[in-house]
Amino acid sequence: MKNIPRLVWAMMLAVVMFGGLSSQAIATVRLKFASPYPIGHPSYLLAKRFIDEIHRQAGDSVKIDFYAGQRLGAARDMLSVCGDGKADFCQIHITYFSRQLPYSNIIVLPYWTTSSEGSAVYQALLESSPELLQEFRSLGVRPILGTTTPAYDVATVNKPVQTLDDLKGLELKTAGGLFDVIARHYGIVPVTIAPSETYQAVQRGLVEGVVFNYPSIRSYHLNDQIRFITHGMRAGAYPGTIIANEASWQRLPVEVQRLITQVSRQTMQWQAQRWDRMHQEALTQFKEQGIQVYELSPVQRMAWNKALEGLGEDYVAEMEKRGFSKMRKVHDDYRRIAEQIAK
Repeated sequence: MKNIPRLVWAMMLAVVMFGGLSSQAIATVRLKFASPYPIGHPSYLLAKRFIDEIHRQAGDSVKIDFYAGQRLGAARDMLSVCGDGKADFCQIHITYFSRQLPYSNIIVLPYWTTSSEGSAVYQALLESSPELLQEFRSLGVRPILGTTTPAYDVATVNKPVQTLDDLKGLELKTAGGLFDVIARHYGIVPVTIAPSETYQAVQRGLVEGVVFNYPSIRSYHLNDQIRFITHGMRAGAYPGTIIANEASWQRLPVEVQRLITQVSRQTMQWQAQRWDRMHQEALTQFKEQGIQVYELSPVQRMAWNKALEGLGEDYVAEMEKRGFSKMRKVHDDYRRIAEQIAK
């Protein structure tokens, strides 16, 4: 009995706490993971990696049943699916829930460039900010893992963008919300269009291009029409989060919580590196297609970043007007972490 690993003892205790398992499964904790993404989607692969790593490191002690492809709810349902306990883990896009998670939505502010930078900043903020943790816990969940896409760039059909003045007045498809605020700081006229409708909008000339990440440009075949890309700017990016049901998390033994936290950090790094590889692969493909790519140098990027001065202050002021009194502290914590990590 003394030779039984501590993790197995922890799992046996968890079974008693969770209840309902047969004596043959006494060392196994069963949990549910809900994802709205279809098989093959980058976020689906992230979830699968997360689950597989937990299975690999925990052996037979933890079993996570994976419900992908909206089997337990659509993307906009995931916050409540997890909060209500229909699943123990869920994947959410923070921007879908900007009203419920205004403090967390701050990660969209463009203080970093690559996915490796953005994801490391986001994970650090999730683990260190009591305001973000409380925001999630008020909805019955807690954040486990945070990642971001690489920063968005400008891609156009007829007009190359090589200076800030070239951006002025350009009507470009954006992602809405805070992305529109960022675009306006650059002088862009934001046009909100559903991703599935973007190809036709560009084809018909309803917009002059897009503000998007490269893997998404490729996924929606927009590179068939795009002729110019400005590479290296900061225009926001999409954050994704794995959340856990708070009650389920609290029932887990400390050893299991530590294992999941460790796997979360490892999976964040894996996904960030994967996003950056996809970004570079897409960029190489675009160049081979004959798309003209204008690369911003580090010096030019500093000048372009000046166009964003005051953006954070504007966001803080607007959120404080809406009653979010801790927004300045969250913003300052975020900015400090980003300055430590991002180049």
